[in-house]
Amino acid sequence: MLRHIAAFEWRYQIKSPVFWVGCLIFFLLTFGAVTSDQIQIGSRGNVHLNAPFAILQLTSIMSLFTGFIVVAMVAGVVIRDDETGFAPILRSTRIGKWDYLVGRFAGAVAAALLVMAVVPLAIGVAC
Repeated sequence: MLRHIAAFEWRYQIKSPVFWVGCLIFFLLTFGAVTSDQIQIGSRGNVHLNAPFAILQLTSIMSLFTGFIVVAMVAGVVIRDDETGFAPILRSTRIGKWDYLVGRFAGAVAAALLVMAVVPLAIGVAC
């Protein structure tokens, strides 16, 4: 049951506007930081843009901002059932609390990690 709940949440999050806006913002910021001299994320100094240190630094700085997207996606999971009134129906079924909570969390976090995977993609496209 855990797998079905996680797959449902994955599909729901992929269709969410928060997911697509997060992907777009992270792609454009990273792409702009690599291709433009006007956008600087991290310290450049005397390091090439495609050096391992620069890639690591850009990825780590962008991962700090990914925390906001993760919170926005996972918080929607928590309050969605109570807002729609579906929570009492779920609590009366055979679905275990562990399967339900872990499945919803796993699906949302997997989608949020996909947003973070856009950063190396943008670096690869820009170089």
